Amino acid sequence: MPSRPNSSSDDEGLGDTLKRMTGNCLQSTGLCCFKMSENTHITILENKIAARQKQFGIDYLTLAQGNAPESKLKQVVRLALDDIEQLNEEIYERQDKIDEKENEVQEKIRAKPGQAAAAAAVASAPSSPNRNSRNSNNSKKKPNNNSTAMVNSKKNPPKKMAPTTRNATTTSGKNAAAKKKPPQKFAASNAGKSSPKKKTPMYGAAAATAGKNRKKANNSDDIPEEYKDADPSKWKCREYKFNGQSKFDTKGYEEKMKGSDISLAKGLQTFKSNPGKYTAIAYQSDMPDWPVTNQQYLMLHRKDTVGWKPQGVSPKGWMTVHVHEYERLVPFKDDVLPSKFRDKYTDSMTFQGKKLHSAKNKPIMPGRGMGSGDTPSLKIIGDVDPSDIFQGSVGDCWLLSGISSVAEFDGAIKRLFRKTKNLYKMPWDGRDGSTTATGNTYTVTLWDLKTWREVDIVIDERLPAHYNGSGNLLAGKPSEDGELWACYLEKALAVHCGGWDKIVGGQCTHAWALLTGCKEQYTMRRNPATGKWRCFAKFNSKTKQWADHANSPHDCANTTFRVGWPDVGGGGNKDVELDDEEMFLRLYAWDQVNYIVGAGTSGASDKQSTGGVVDNHAYSVIESVDNVAGTDIDLIKVRNPWGSGEIEDGDFDDDGPGWDKYPQIKRALNPVVADDGIFWVTKKEFFQFFETIYLSASNMTEFLED
Repeated sequence: MPSRPNSSSDDEGLGDTLKRMTGNCLQSTGLCCFKMSENTHITILENKIAARQKQFGIDYLTLAQGNAPESKLKQVVRLALDDIEQLNEEIYERQDKIDEKENEVQEKIRAKPGQAAAAAAVASAPSSPNRNSRNSNNSKKKPNNNSTAMVNSKKNPPKKMAPTTRNATTTSGKNAAAKKKPPQKFAASNAGKSSPKKKTPMYGAAAATAGKNRKKANNSDDIPEEYKDADPSKWKCREYKFNGQSKFDTKGYEEKMKGSDISLAKGLQTFKSNPGKYTAIAYQSDMPDWPVTNQQYLMLHRKDTVGWKPQGVSPKGWMTVHVHEYERLVPFKDDVLPSKFRDKYTDSMTFQGKKLHSAKNKPIMPGRGMGSGDTPSLKIIGDVDPSDIFQGSVGDCWLLSGISSVAEFDGAIKRLFRKTKNLYKMPWDGRDGSTTATGNTYTVTLWDLKTWREVDIVIDERLPAHYNGSGNLLAGKPSEDGELWACYLEKALAVHCGGWDKIVGGQCTHAWALLTGCKEQYTMRRNPATGKWRCFAKFNSKTKQWADHANSPHDCANTTFRVGWPDVGGGGNKDVELDDEEMFLRLYAWDQVNYIVGAGTSGASDKQSTGGVVDNHAYSVIESVDNVAGTDIDLIKVRNPWGSGEIEDGDFDDDGPGWDKYPQIKRALNPVVADDGIFWVTKKEFFQFFETIYLSASNMTEFLED
């Protein structure tokens, strides 16, 4: 018998189809209603958790300020943990109900004959909390918890042992970030079911991730590359009693472990045999005496963890932490550099009227176990890159911007350190494999702007510590790949200019003169009357003399005079003014001969920004490209010396529409999508954001390296 026209291959009739679809729709609708009801209850429970956490903070601070005994503080923590755990259990019960309902509906959904069960109806329902989805705004909610272990923001300072929820998550990653982070803490947590007859652990576990997440962490190869071939003899495992607080630059994955899975004794054994994988293991000090099934502890992974240190270290500390510390160099006794290795500057350094160093606030020696540069990759200089530069607490962005521009030419930076002996072995202890600490000294050759002659600044390995006693560096820190050249160059420049206060505020042209010895430093600004660009320098055309210079911008006048334009690009006398198109052609010409170029924004403070571009801030101009790929579009590549922060909604920002509209430009320039402070702007955007242009008319081609 011939088949019916338009019939489906599954032989399902129209009536059956309608019946099946109606039934599926009813099942899906029922699931939606069920999820909405359960999610409402979950939200209520999360709000209760937040309220309990807030009350805990008030109770704890009141007791702490009243000098309550530690036993009372622990009791408050334990009660809060029990309450929060009970609320968490209710959340997970409702989440389990949602999952069960989904499975039930999925089984009842009728598929077309011959096909797999239709999951579309289930997928169309609102997703339940904690269902992972990278691309959905409705992805699973985590239980509400704002006090994650060792994670805080500047605006929200760390709270004393704040209770956390069982599946709260933590953030990780590099300077991502914000560069300067306040000290952070282990928060208190309880990941097990509460019972009034059992002790509950009180150490931090906001990363309390069991099951899938823990399995993933254990199975992943998360040993940082630089530690895979680290010298085993340089690892030191130290044990501390502390108060549960910690500080760090960045923090990696925190793995919450239960004795019911792996006992504390076995966890310690695993930790001690894997120093490349784990930074720390922490637990309540009396935890070894607990029944194994009740034990809990926290393991901090090394990947993405930088500068982690326990705080409040004391024999009376109620928590114990074992820390794997890599000693790239042999530490000095009591972290004090012997007098014979010291320079004549570091001990007497001041900043903002405060003496930086004392017996309690020692200068920091990278690589000697003081929390800075304790990595196998530590070196003075390697593959020089502008991203090696980080700004600390000194307001010297003009100087760092200048250094960043010069760092585009690797050889120019290496030349500054050319008189340092054994530069490419530094830092070291006098010879490879030495077990005796030996101090390092570095010779940095800079230009004395009073005489226009080179001078050698000899400094020791100590970097200035912040005067607040936090143990952090005052100024820049080692690069992510362990390079120290920027730290010691900044220190040498501070010494050369007369102190740290002497480098607060300035212009990148001044920095370029100090670094290159080039007098021909130009500043281009608009004529307010015509809107066109004029050229200025510290050269008086009438007297035919250069203005007096000094090493610190504070010690000389910042007066500039109208001067003629540099010959490269077309020249012109001091009366010549250029429009934006002509100014761009000069930028292009200067780029061709590898002059150093920078640009400054307007505004009162670099704490603010306009369209993603920082106000009152100096940027490096890396490249100017004329008529890109024959499109008649001119583009300029700039760099924020902070290493992050880029233009927003630009035609050619990292995800700007210009790259798709002009694929030939994308092929020609091969842009990199990353929050690294580097971005492209059109000619129009450049002149919209930048009101000042800086030029060092020194050909840097000889310093380029492949």
